[in-house]
Amino acid sequence: MSDAATRDGQTGWIEAIGLRHLLRTLPVALHPTKLTLALSAIIVTFIWGGLLDAIWTSNGGVDRTAITAYIASCETDTEYVEPSGTLGIFDVWREHERRSILGLMGSTLPIASVAHGTPVGTYVQTHSYNRPLRNLAGMVYGVAWMLSYHSVYFVIFGTGALLIWSFFGGAICRIAAIHFARDEKLTARQGRRYAWKNLFNGFFLAPCVPIAFIVISMIALALGGVLLRIPILGDLLGGLFFVGALFGGFVIAVLVLGLLVGGNLFWPAVATEGLDAYDGFSRALAYPLSRPLKAAAYAVIMMVFASVCWVFVNLFTFFALKVTRAIVGFGTSPFGWWKSGEGDGAMSKMERLWPLGGPNELYAWPDWSTLVWYEYVSGFFIGVYVLVVIGLMWSFLASFYFSGSTIIYALLRRDVDGIALDEVHLDDQLPGEC
Repeated sequence: MSDAATRDGQTGWIEAIGLRHLLRTLPVALHPTKLTLALSAIIVTFIWGGLLDAIWTSNGGVDRTAITAYIASCETDTEYVEPSGTLGIFDVWREHERRSILGLMGSTLPIASVAHGTPVGTYVQTHSYNRPLRNLAGMVYGVAWMLSYHSVYFVIFGTGALLIWSFFGGAICRIAAIHFARDEKLTARQGRRYAWKNLFNGFFLAPCVPIAFIVISMIALALGGVLLRIPILGDLLGGLFFVGALFGGFVIAVLVLGLLVGGNLFWPAVATEGLDAYDGFSRALAYPLSRPLKAAAYAVIMMVFASVCWVFVNLFTFFALKVTRAIVGFGTSPFGWWKSGEGDGAMSKMERLWPLGGPNELYAWPDWSTLVWYEYVSGFFIGVYVLVVIGLMWSFLASFYFSGSTIIYALLRRDVDGIALDEVHLDDQLPGEC
């Protein structure tokens, strides 16, 4: 075989699995406009969850271990008794999901065993207590806990969160679609304008379509169960038409499977095609089911790539914050002078204003009781600025998810319908247009 033929074969193999295009997720996700939109979504979500927690905890809250206890009860088939505490539902759920996401990133990283004993290896091991599927299950358990034991809160918070991320996530997907297809970058205003235009008839309703079908099917099946309670007539009709119940269960199973395998493609479909909610849902469901092996391969490659990128972004952020804190801390206490406290408890002013742990504990609010009134100002603003930096780190992960999902949608569309990767719906102004 000639060298040219070998190169062509290698190029064809790389193109077949979409590796070259999937690797473009990193530069697409690092676009400052997408990071800003993702950060805005995170901040608004925190505000929304905080407001609900303030209302719900007026009569008591839950303990930090609530979801862990719920998972244990599900796995051991025992009764779950929710531990009471002082924390809000969103606070507990957010921390659990954060740990599950970090665990997923660490357990998916392929260099965990190779990097054993190094700083990277130590970081990975702190997130690798469970296998990837175990961490994914933990994320599902968190949602199931809120739905099962805090249903009203789930509906209110979920509706608000879906609206928030439909807008900002839709804008990110739109900018990513143009960026990937045409190598042009929309402004944040153009992305928001497209998201607002297609918010309720597209981005917001697309995930609601399968949920609505599932709920309707469940109600129909439940009514069928009521029919069976009727003596004589119920047994005659219920048994005769039970085939309809089996069909309804099959529909529910397909829709749940569609949510799992194509849920991340709902918004990219609307962003790329300009579709309404139903068409966006239909394509997002049809493409991965038509090419399940390709969809699985894309998902695995993207997951591993995201894990590698996330670890280095997290470690780089930790390094930058550590350097900043060390240098400023030296200025507040050069050569150990001007420390407060005695013995081993002596701390520099920077240490009191900014507690810093490892890569997973980049910030904690200071012990305000150790500060004088004017130090509250510096402590507060230092905290806000550091939290913004941490928020941008998590914004990268959100931007990576939406950008990667958009690229996967374009690849699956090409595989199924033969549509070129550079084809994208255009109905708004592009960069440079008046």
